[in-house]
Amino acid sequence: MTSTFLVMLMALAQHQGQHHHDPQHSFANTDRWVEEFENAERDAQQKPDDVVRALKLSAGDVVADIGAGTGYFARRFAKAVGDNGIAYAVDLEPKMLEYVAERAQKDGQPNIVPVLATASSPMLAPDSVDLFFICNTIHHIGNRPAYYEILARDLRDGGRLAIVDFRKDADLIEGPNEAMRLARESLVDEVTKAGFRLVEEHDFLPVQYFLVFEAP
Repeated sequence: MTSTFLVMLMALAQHQGQHHHDPQHSFANTDRWVEEFENAERDAQQKPDDVVRALKLSAGDVVADIGAGTGYFARRFAKAVGDNGIAYAVDLEPKMLEYVAERAQKDGQPNIVPVLATASSPMLAPDSVDLFFICNTIHHIGNRPAYYEILARDLRDGGRLAIVDFRKDADLIEGPNEAMRLARESLVDEVTKAGFRLVEEHDFLPVQYFLVFEAP
């Protein structure tokens, strides 16, 4: 393991004792979440390769996957942007990020960079990101107007924000209940009020909307 990964894992371990979350939603059992997030059933519904292709990333781009979990999308972004690009795997959960780091090392993807976020910020530098990607996570973010301001600050000129989340009317076997989900129209309204402009919408996902906004 490279010294970069060792330093990062040590930092994550230090944060572990400071990080608090719902014990019923614990991420300590990483194997459980790998099984849940990384399976053929999810692939069929999520269509991750189609999603990445639709975003038309370029070599050298910097992508930040907010709520990255096990790195399901981050690994695909890392391939799409190439060795000169960066795929930030941003998450609140140190155990998830430890898994992402270890798998990135194993798979030979040094351009995946785990980032321990806070509930109010992805903890990235201003003017440093070409694309923020938020999948099945936006409904968990509390003060979204303030969060959009931070995303706008961190995006480069021409940067984009892509949001994939469950439709209100989707018939879900698993996932957030209808009351937790954000209606597509409500989400578009709040993101555009933050100064973003809706530039693309894809309709190939069976139970999710897929919206792409351009930064203010």
